[in-house]
Amino acid sequence: VPASGQVLVLEKGLSLLDVIELTLAHRQEAALVWDPDSLGFVGVITDRDLLEMIISQYDEDDMHLEESQIITKLKSKTLATWREETNNSQLILVNSDDNLLSATQLLKNHRLHRIPILDQKQNLVIGILSMESVLKFFVENYVADSSLFDQFLRDFRLGTSSHIITSPADASLIQALRVMASHKLSSLPLLDENDKILGVLFLSDIPQIIRSGYYLNPQTPVLSVLETVNESGDYGVSRFGILTDEDSMKSLIQKLAASPERKLYKLNENQLELIVTESDLFGYFI
Repeated sequence: VPASGQVLVLEKGLSLLDVIELTLAHRQEAALVWDPDSLGFVGVITDRDLLEMIISQYDEDDMHLEESQIITKLKSKTLATWREETNNSQLILVNSDDNLLSATQLLKNHRLHRIPILDQKQNLVIGILSMESVLKFFVENYVADSSLFDQFLRDFRLGTSSHIITSPADASLIQALRVMASHKLSSLPLLDENDKILGVLFLSDIPQIIRSGYYLNPQTPVLSVLETVNESGDYGVSRFGILTDEDSMKSLIQKLAASPERKLYKLNENQLELIVTESDLFGYFI
């Protein structure tokens, strides 16, 4: 396996259990999949893939399997086999001599949060270009129309205000994970019977859910899981920023940068009205 700077490289013949354990041990933005047969990179592994690996182990007949049986299933399937079964085979790369515009277009067109940067001459991944870094560069250097940053939230359309995907707060972990996976969400608000937010399941929670062993007990109530993985004990509520109609584009960007999960919620009596994410801001500007 070639050296790749600070990027974790995983051989496609590894078992899913090995992939999960190595990914957790070497926390990076993403891991690259290496094919020793073609001597090339063939894929990227992110937290979303870890989520898919976990839920793919369960169907209705597997909910009460012993932990040892789930571990055996993860050991018996290779990363290559899992990628074939899930049609997870597309690899988007940007070359080190490409310009920022073409790299940004790849991020937007393929709805990616990050993309590997490849030195083609050495067949070496030298880093990861993230949406966050591009957005930060753009905002810091944007001078074409500074008045844009003075507009109020009520004056421009940004984010999701209708058809917001949520889950009942009394859902089990596996139910919540399936909703998140099927809709490709990075956060899932958990609502009580009055549609008020009690907690939020974030994609970034997946590594800690795996570390804690909860993925081996999929029927555990999701709020119980969030109580454990969130040190604040507030089920993840403190990890998103709060928007109001008085926020300008400038204050929205500042709040988004300060939010641990790069997500902002607008609430009305604790009911969710609007979600604005880093991806929304990226799409708005780019």
